[in-house]
Amino acid sequence: MSGTTTQWASPGTTVLAPRGRLALRARPGQRITVTDLEGQQVMDFIAAMVADPDERLSAMFTRVSSGRWDLKQGHTIYSDKCRPMLKVVHDDNGIHNMTGGYCTKYSNAFRYAVEDTWGCLDNLAGDWAELGLDTTKINPDQCISLFMNILHHPDGRMEIVEPTTKPGDSIVFEVLDELHLGFSNCPEEHNPCNAFNPTSMSVTVEEA
Repeated sequence: MSGTTTQWASPGTTVLAPRGRLALRARPGQRITVTDLEGQQVMDFIAAMVADPDERLSAMFTRVSSGRWDLKQGHTIYSDKCRPMLKVVHDDNGIHNMTGGYCTKYSNAFRYAVEDTWGCLDNLAGDWAELGLDTTKINPDQCISLFMNILHHPDGRMEIVEPTTKPGDSIVFEVLDELHLGFSNCPEEHNPCNAFNPTSMSVTVEEA
């Protein structure tokens, strides 16, 4: 199901159906757990500061801060003003795409010659609209794709391959500031990012 709230997130678990979405406002100290219920599924998410939604999560500055392409346990996610937003306090898998970006009907038309597909951008725009934010300000650098497996080859090629997550694998974030959060249970079926079979995921909110 899709969660809907413009209030502070309350403790509990929301199960996102395949292609579902979830919008949250989270407080410092809360923990957010994203769980791959059936395995080999990607969750895209974006974030912005509540105090200034124009200050957004930055995949680029997060990569620079860690010196890695992938997000790992113990790493911090930073905004485009280099302020800490989230910290990874537990991670069962350790493979997450931080090159930025999300699937869209435009990229699917260009890459796979399919028209009018539903993509993560549609879900994330729904999240942002639900939170009362400007959907036109969502940008690819604002997005991290949890459990997405992209190989970086020595010759410079990037290749999307199937995730390595098993049923029940999760990643846990500690919230470090007041945040708007948008989640998209990735609907992509035209490449291996979800093993060609979108499945359910869950998001759990816990108090410190």
